[in-house]
Amino acid sequence: MVLRRDLESMMDMWMELLQEIETAPNQVWNSIQTSMDSGKKPVSVNEENGNVTITIELAGFGKEDVALEVGQQKVTVEAKKGDKDYNWTRKFDDELDSDSVIATMNNGVLDVVIEKKEKTSAKLVEIK
Repeated sequence: MVLRRDLESMMDMWMELLQEIETAPNQVWNSIQTSMDSGKKPVSVNEENGNVTITIELAGFGKEDVALEVGQQKVTVEAKKGDKDYNWTRKFDDELDSDSVIATMNNGVLDVVIEKKEKTSAKLVEIK
């Protein structure tokens, strides 16, 4: 009985470690990507209260020059005007609700607010 409990405890520990290993590359990539993007144009990404808020300074671009794409876990902003172009992409750990997107552009500043989808937990199913 003690051996089984030790095995379960060890398995839980390995599962937690595996989950950390799987999410670490995304966290590292997002921080690298944000710093690289910041070199091109100032970008601010804030995740809190179940929302993702993105602010990008796009001086010289109008809203008609900007394309915003929101996928399940990825946001892409592309802007093109004459010979100027700008691309920014970021992958998120949580799923995003593309139906909830609110995007505004004022004086060359793009503000985007996206709700995160609620995580669903496993459901216990009664066997009949």
